[in-house]
Amino acid sequence: GFLLYGVLHPSIPMLLLNGLLLPINILRAVEMVRLTKRVRAASSQGTGVWLKPYMMRTKRKDGDILFRKGDQADHLYFLAEGRIEIVEIGVFIEPGTMFGEIAFFAPDKRRTNTARCVGPCTVLTIDESTVRQLYYQNPDFGFQLMALVAGRLTADVKRLQQQVADLSKALDPKFLE
Repeated sequence: GFLLYGVLHPSIPMLLLNGLLLPINILRAVEMVRLTKRVRAASSQGTGVWLKPYMMRTKRKDGDILFRKGDQADHLYFLAEGRIEIVEIGVFIEPGTMFGEIAFFAPDKRRTNTARCVGPCTVLTIDESTVRQLYYQNPDFGFQLMALVAGRLTADVKRLQQQVADLSKALDPKFLE
């Protein structure tokens, strides 16, 4: 459009500038189309498989604590085998699940819950620096991570709403009579 403007309204600087920018703009448009395709593909597959080369595998025993509430967040976790209990809320994490991501986005970078092994577990870990690099370099990973954080926060809100409803019923005078 600006090239056409430069031709119709004789403006040599406008024509030259936009003529030079045309290949760059075409390249960026192609990159955006590719990015959109990659994001769609990422939403249909799991994160754990392609992250494994970046992760360190550890074997954990029953009762091992991976992190405690209030700890500084320094790793993201992927459960390969076994079960992990999120102690404060009584939720169990099954194999093939990434966890420990919320603390990376918290203002104080602190864990919000405690994670404990229920039986022997194989856990893959990735450090914060690598998570940040992957987040900025790989839009697939960034979108999956954001979807995971949003899903966890939504589940927390629903759980809290249910607790409030249960407390309201317990405190209702009709139920006290």
